[in-house]
Amino acid sequence: MPVRIFFHIVIVLLISCLNAEAGQESITLHYPPDGSVLEYNMLEISMSVPAGSADSIKVYVNDEEEPLNVIADQEYECFSVQLKLGVNRINIIAVKGDYQVYKTELKVFRRSDLASEYIKTPDGFKKDFFHMKEWKQCARCHILSPIEYDRKPISPYTFKNMDKQALLAVTSTCYMCHNKITANKYVHGPAAVWSCLSCHDPEAEPKYSVKKPDAEICYECHTEQKKDRSLKKYSHGPVTIGKCTICHSPHASENPFNLVKPTWNLCVNCHAEKASGMHVLGDSMFKEGHPTRNRPDPVRTGKELTCASCHNPHASNYPHLWAFEVETIFDLCQKCHNKQTDDVKPN
Repeated sequence: MPVRIFFHIVIVLLISCLNAEAGQESITLHYPPDGSVLEYNMLEISMSVPAGSADSIKVYVNDEEEPLNVIADQEYECFSVQLKLGVNRINIIAVKGDYQVYKTELKVFRRSDLASEYIKTPDGFKKDFFHMKEWKQCARCHILSPIEYDRKPISPYTFKNMDKQALLAVTSTCYMCHNKITANKYVHGPAAVWSCLSCHDPEAEPKYSVKKPDAEICYECHTEQKKDRSLKKYSHGPVTIGKCTICHSPHASENPFNLVKPTWNLCVNCHAEKASGMHVLGDSMFKEGHPTRNRPDPVRTGKELTCASCHNPHASNYPHLWAFEVETIFDLCQKCHNKQTDDVKPN
């Protein structure tokens, strides 16, 4: 190899190493801390990327590249990624020219009350409360304390009388960072108008936390439901302990009623023994069992058969939380099956 070519290669390698070292010194991950615990599926990431230190940033979650295409054109870069339940491994790579100038890896844990394997936080992980810190670098772009437009009234019935400007999402100090939490088909009322302080308390410890159990907050608006359920003989477990958010997203969802999963999937998440379809008739001569999905609901026209076709998911005066005024399983069957012909007909 000619000496000139050899020295040229050495110089290129030295420059790439210097670029990498410079990037390592100047690019900084501010949030989240490694080992954080989160309750929801969105993670906000914040980095310092000084001018000229990188051209682009690539993010990988569990080895899959996120479709972010973050161009490093400002000093602070903030973006969000989707998380799955359990431990998520996140790799962040900054690139300048043809060189990787920064790389870091962190792990976060997304927990859930719905799945037993994700309820308990693994060793080495702990919950981090972002708003408990000052975050002076964030204050350069964000307002970190509530303003007048954030203090909307709790009752949704008063929204129609409010200043229209106050109902715009962009007037919320929460919107700039948390706008993706409402990017779903069904949005909860307070979240739709960014009345975040209806549920989140800025004076709480930790800051902006929500009172527990959930029902204490939910029933401040859902007063009719509170009264109705208090009069019922039987209550579903989550209702009894006031954990509304086990089944309902407080922000937004792709499912009706803001359910965190489609109805059938949500029910069998806890009632796993019903997932086979061998329900109701499983021990009788009808070995195939009674279907619990993938059939039209014979009573609720235009809807699919689900667990909620027969059971009230909140409370009932009848055994097994039946959704009809019946005392026996035979009477329940007759709500759909004509006893003369056994045809399925709407009631």
